[in-house]
Order: sequence, then structure tokens, then C-alpha cells
Amino acid sequence: MAYTNYAYLDATDNTGRVFPTDVKPSQIKVSISQPTLTTTTNALLTQRRTLGLHSIELTYTYPPMEADELQKFVAFFNAMQGSAKAFKLNAPKELINDSTHIADSVIKNVTTSYSAGDKEIIIDNCGTSLEPAIKGGNFIQFSDAGHDKIYVIVADANSIGDGTCKIRIEPGLHTGITASTNLNRFSDDIPIHAIFKNDTIKFDVNSALLYGFEVSFVEQWED
Repeated sequence: MAYTNYAYLDATDNTGRVFPTDVKPSQIKVSISQPTLTTTTNALLTQRRTLGLHSIELTYTYPPMEADELQKFVAFFNAMQGSAKAFKLNAPKELINDSTHIADSVIKNVTTSYSAGDKEIIIDNCGTSLEPAIKGGNFIQFSDAGHDKIYVIVADANSIGDGTCKIRIEPGLHTGITASTNLNRFSDDIPIHAIFKNDTIKFDVNSALLYGFEVSFVEQWED
């Protein structure tokens, strides 16, 4: 038998580094951050300007687990050198999709090319004249390379007779996308490009030798 190949741990691409899913979290907390620059004039007028930044944080709380279950998380955290290395975190579909689309496996495509910063995107295969076809608050992701970023639909979007739908997203596109780019399927978990939020991992153990564990992640657009 050959030695274990650890090359994936040091690769530039994070594809091979996947956060363990053997034990499912019992609770997930979500935090969405959009920093705003605020200034106040001598006349006490307040001006606010978005910095264009947008990040999503997730905190997973786990049920009591056995030592061998916990060890996988401890090993992975140390392999990532704390928050030094990015990895793939498969966020459960139940977290990010409403009941209307949770079973929707239809692939939706972008109908034309869009540039970095664009916020209104037309997609197809959304059903005929639905109000709404996609609800505001859904998380979406584009399939092109460079689109590990998670975007949020900010308002309900209706479809027209040909099945297309114009969605409004925040933030604006991180990078441009081309026609026929796929959206994530709403019936699938979304792979988030993430890092650990903290450089410290903590867990506890009770008298029954069951371990408690909580960990936080921050999405990372690029390595």
C-alpha cells in the first residue's frame, strides 16, 4: 500500500480540502455583514456610503458526539493551520432556500453576459408568469470559476411568459459572468469557499465522555 498523498493540503486550489460532514450540526447561526462608512458634517448631517463589502459568517453548533467523531474536526482544523488555508464548506440547502424551491432541481442559466458590479441579472427556466418565481432572501451562486462568492437576492422576482426572470442581487458581481452560466440548483447544498473565523478551536467533554463543539466560518472569495 502506498503512503497517503497529502498534496491536497498544500495545493493552491482548495477543492480537495472539504470540511467534514460525518456529524451534522444541530444548529446553524448566520451573520451577513455589509460595512457602511458614516461621516457627520459640522451641521450634524449624516452621510452614509456603502463600502461594497459583503461577507457571510456561519456558526455550527454540534450535538454531543463520540471522541472519534470529534477527532475528524480537530484534525481538519489543524491541517488548515487555523484560519490560514481556505476550504470547501457545503452549507445545507435547508439553510439557504425557501420551501418553494427546496425541491427545485431545474438548472437556471444566465441569458447574457454581465460585468463586475452588475446587480440585475436575467436568468431562464424560472417557470411561466410566476409571482414570485424566486423569493428575496435566497442565497445564490454562479458556476463560473471565480464565483465561490455567495450572493443574496434582495427582493421577490417575477418571471414573464418565456420563463425568464430578472433578479436583483447584493453585492454586485465580484467578477463578470458569461451567457449560459449556471446558477446553483436550489435542491443542492452550496459549496462555500470558507476559512475558519478564529485561530483557536475549543471543545468540551462531559462525564459520559461525550464532546461538545462549536465552530465559526467566514466565506473567502479567493485563497
